[in-house]
Parts: sequence; C-alpha cells; structure tokens
Amino acid sequence: MTIRLRVTLFGLVVVSLVLGAFCTAVFLLLAAGASATQDTALAARAEAAVPGLSDISGLSGKPAPAALDLRTASDIVIAVYDSSGRPLYSTGHIDGSIPRVARSADRSTVAVAPGVPVRVAVRPVNGGYVAAMQTTQRVRDDRRGLFVLVCVYAVLAFLAAAGATWLVTGRALRPLRQLTTLVGEVGADPSRRLPPAPAGDEVGRLTTAFNAMMDRLQGSLAAQRRFVADASHELRTPLTTVRNNAGFLLRHPDAAEADRDAALRDIEGESARMSRLVEQLLTLARADAGQLPAMASVDLGALVDDVCRQARTLHPAREIHCALTPAPPVRGAADALAQLVWILVDNAVKYAPDGGNVWVTVTQRGPSTQLNVADDGPGIPPGAERHIFERFHRADESRSGAGAGLGLAIALSIVRAHDGTILAANNARGGASFVVDLPVAGLSSTS
Repeated sequence: MTIRLRVTLFGLVVVSLVLGAFCTAVFLLLAAGASATQDTALAARAEAAVPGLSDISGLSGKPAPAALDLRTASDIVIAVYDSSGRPLYSTGHIDGSIPRVARSADRSTVAVAPGVPVRVAVRPVNGGYVAAMQTTQRVRDDRRGLFVLVCVYAVLAFLAAAGATWLVTGRALRPLRQLTTLVGEVGADPSRRLPPAPAGDEVGRLTTAFNAMMDRLQGSLAAQRRFVADASHELRTPLTTVRNNAGFLLRHPDAAEADRDAALRDIEGESARMSRLVEQLLTLARADAGQLPAMASVDLGALVDDVCRQARTLHPAREIHCALTPAPPVRGAADALAQLVWILVDNAVKYAPDGGNVWVTVTQRGPSTQLNVADDGPGIPPGAERHIFERFHRADESRSGAGAGLGLAIALSIVRAHDGTILAANNARGGASFVVDLPVAGLSSTS
C-alpha cells in the first residue's frame, strides 16, 4: 500500500468520524426543532379558535360535514369538548366519530385510535376546552426527509474530502516520487538533482538535504576519480622504469657491469618508491574505512623528542630544534602519532635550505596538547593553504622530488582520527608552520 493511499485512507477515517458526529448533531437539532415547530403551530391554532367559542352549548356533538380523516390527513384538526370531556364538535374524525382527547393531553402525543398517534395542544373555553391536533406522521415525514438530506450532504462532503485529500497528498508527495525515480537514475548520472521545493515544509527540507547530499556525493566521486587517476599516474613512472631496466637486463645479459649496476639501482629505487606509495595508499584507505588504531595514553613530548633525535642523525645538513614544555598526555595511537610527527618533520626538512632550521615544539594550550613544526624555507604559496592537505597535491611541482603528495593527506587523516585539528600557515621567518591540536587524554571522546 502506497504512502499516498495510506494517508488518504487515514484522512478519510478522520473525516468520516467528524462528518458522522456533525451530521448526527445537526439531525438531532433539526428533528427537535421540527417537534417544537409542530407544538408552536398547534398552540397557535388552539388559541385562535378560543375567541369564536364563547358559547359551546349549541354544538351538535358531531364532526363537521367536511371533516378530515385523521388516519390520512396531515393538516391540523380542531375539536371542542365540554368540561366532562364529551366531544361537541370537530373538523376531523376517526371512523366517523370525533376523536377523544383529555384536557390533560396538552403538549403530548396521544393515540386517538390504534396506530393513529397525534400531537395535541389544549386551551380552555367557556364551559369546556378546545384541542388542536395533528398526526405525528407529518413530523416523521419531515424527519425522514431531513435524514435523507443530511445523508446526501454527508456523502457529497465525504467524496469532496476524498478527492481533495488524494490530490493534496499526491501533490505533496510528488518530490518523493521524483526522489524515487532519481535514486534509480543517479548511478548513470550523478549530476541529477530534484527540482526546488518550498523550504518551509518537510518535503522541501528533504529535497534540500538530498540535493546537498548529491552535491557531496558528486564531489566525492570526482575526488575518487582524481585519486585513482593520480595514483595511476604516480605508479606509471616507477613501473615503466622497472620494466625498461628489467627488459634491458634481459636483452643484454653481457652488458657492462656499470650499466648493470645502474639498472639494478634504478629498479631498487623505483621499487622502494612504489612500496612507499602503496603503503601510503593503504594508510589512507584504512582511514577512509574508519579503521581507527587502538588508543592509549601517549606522552607526545617524549615521542617528539625521539623523532627529533633520529631526524638530526638522518638530516645533518639541517638544524633541528626541539622545545618541550610540560604538557598532559594525549589519547591516541603511538605509532600513528609518530608517523604524524615524522611527516611534518620530513616536510619541513624537505623545504628548509641547506644549513636551515626546523623548529619542533610541544606545549599545552587550554584543553589540548599542541604540536608546532616550523621551518625557514620558502613557505606556502599564496592560496595553497586550503589545498596542501589534498591527496597528490604539490604546492610547487619543481620541488616535488620523490614524494607522491600524500604525506600531508595522511597527516590530516591521523589528526582527524584523534579528534584533533591541524592548520598550515606561513610564519614570521617566511617559512611554513603546521600547528596540531590534540585533546588531552582525560577529555578525548575517541574510544
């Protein structure tokens, strides 16, 4: 059963209950009004007859010559009785006789014969009383007609409500039908969007949210395509080098020893390059899949001190300064944090000139432990601050070296996995600075 049909049926159930209650109330009110109208008319006719009956002693005691038969007539009948209730005159009859009505029958219904109920109004006259009566069949006929009229209007109102509900729900749910169709087509054309809808209702908000989701999805698909293309491009060069050198060795088994050594060194270097690239891609893939490392309390200062000590040995042409102030431990994965520090230090060493400086500091900043890595190199090109964390991005192609442009992207994924933040900017010396804020162990929400 469709949503449209369910909403329509539910609305019709509500409308039926409301219409039933309303029509019942209207019918009862109008039916009661019909009885009151009959009593008013009977009382008026009885009172109108009183002035002409100043002397009832000469009445014949028989019905009038053109008396109405109360079994079939629906008009009002006037009857006159003496003080003892003996019939004296009547404009109607029952089987040829004047119907008998007691003085106490005012504003009541009495049976003047079997199956002939009448409504009565009694007024006193000199020496007796006068009664105005009318069969209740008239009121029953009016009620029956009223009932039919109310039912007709109820049915028309029900049909109108059914049609209106069906049309309104169809119009309101049209974006959902479009959404269903679009979801089936989005695989072939991710640029498809829902047409704008009024933003003030739920469907409008759903339309806006879906279009925003599609924008993000299209952006992700484009980024994925760029990522695959860049990865393919990065792997193509070392694979070509390895293939060419391997082919050279196969084709020239008697090549000079120097040429053989050069080819083998190229194969070894490019194989190492491919291994690093594949390892970096695996790291990013695990981060994208949400595979968080095991977390523990980590002394970031001690970890940074170890990295700086090793970096001085590996890069003797750079001055690496390490400044540590007391800072609380962070909750994280020691290996991942060490990789983060190495990425930032290697990046600073890469761009610092020979004899240049790299500064690494750890300090507490409010509820966070802050890592700052700065250099005195050429700095970040204007406008590149927003892109240097993108995968395969190189701020300066002429200084890309052997890197694949994945280091800072991995750094960003590590920081995000630890609920931290990372910012890049140029420092006062003209070089680049990377500032990482990681929540301390007692405040981290990562588990």
